[in-house]
Amino acid sequence: MEKHVYVKDITNNQEVNDYFLVVKKGLFTSKNNTRYISLTLKDSSGIIEGRIWERVDELEDRFDRNDIVFLNSKATLYQEKLQLTIWDIKKVEEEMTIDDMRAFFPEAEKGAGPAREGYYKIIEEIKNPHMRILFEEIDKRKDMLERFFFFPASINVHHVYIGGLLEHSVSMAKMGREIVPIIGGNRDLVLAGCLLHDIGKIEEIELKGGFKYSDRGRLLGHIVLGIDLLKGLVANIKTFPQNLYNALLHIIASHHGTEEWGSPRKPMFIEALIVHYLDNLDSKVMGVREYMREKMTDERWTEYHRVYESRFYMLLNEDF
Repeated sequence: MEKHVYVKDITNNQEVNDYFLVVKKGLFTSKNNTRYISLTLKDSSGIIEGRIWERVDELEDRFDRNDIVFLNSKATLYQEKLQLTIWDIKKVEEEMTIDDMRAFFPEAEKGAGPAREGYYKIIEEIKNPHMRILFEEIDKRKDMLERFFFFPASINVHHVYIGGLLEHSVSMAKMGREIVPIIGGNRDLVLAGCLLHDIGKIEEIELKGGFKYSDRGRLLGHIVLGIDLLKGLVANIKTFPQNLYNALLHIIASHHGTEEWGSPRKPMFIEALIVHYLDNLDSKVMGVREYMREKMTDERWTEYHRVYESRFYMLLNEDF
């Protein structure tokens, strides 16, 4: 699969026949009682709106949100913004490679290098020999590590970009490194917990016509899958202490904080509390920042965020 036309390069009256990621899809009725499909489409360079006015009944079941699609369309101006009028569209069904996905998702602003360097630097700072052996075991699993370095942290909420999972985990560990000397806790356990808390997302998400939730991901969720992955890793380490193993399992199980948010247990020791609140802080702040890049109604206010149940206000440099 090769993409040629990117959002940033589309011009008025241009025919656009290429691949895009469906971010939003809705079925509406116009004032003259005509049904149409409204789409928000994206690639690594930006976002563009699309409309399907004809063959709606035929085309509406061909694709869904978060699908990568191939479409035939023409760009037109509507209310001074470019919009694609689409007359044919079909979902990409085949498995996609990591390189394929680079056409549809932006990468971390600083690139992949700093987060990878940060990951290995944090591991070097861990002094506990059992935890060091655990990360050596992870390093042997090249497929696991490749997905951890490449996948987003979520499909549509926060760190929704290539390398987002790694950047989120490393950012938490960096904050944990600074917090422990102030409020206490075992530094090594906090660092390891931050790096491992979302490890289950490498199984929860799959590359199939885009980043999608796998069947196991939908059935079990990344917390259960993370516990399962840790169990498999520790099984290869004969001398791993049971209490340390239980502590790492608990951090994974409790990092969402409450049952309402998907955790089977609330955090029950200091280090688990630290990981939970760092996860909450980093995911929410980055989620709002990403929302502000794409969902501003004017220069100050975002659209209403359904997950965070609020609109957000952007402070500008001249405010200070």
